[in-house]
Amino acid sequence: MRKLELTFKSENGKNKTLSLNYVDGKLDTSVVMPAMQRLSALNIFQDEAGNLYKTPVAAKIVDTQNSSLFDTRVVATPDAK
Repeated sequence: MRKLELTFKSENGKNKTLSLNYVDGKLDTSVVMPAMQRLSALNIFQDEAGNLYKTPVAAKIVDTQNSSLFDTRVVATPDAK
């Protein structure tokens, strides 16, 4: 799974991260930075200190790979002959 992590500076100066799952791994700065700026300009994520996502700081794509060791929910079925 690919996850996009967007880091912003909030109005009170703290870093805030917004994570989006299942993103296209081909995103680049020319797409992500303007999207972060638009999100910041919307000013829709607020707390008592103000805008949570005021200034874009960083963005990264995180690749995760899960390797199942076992899963008891899966029921083995004998081969039907």
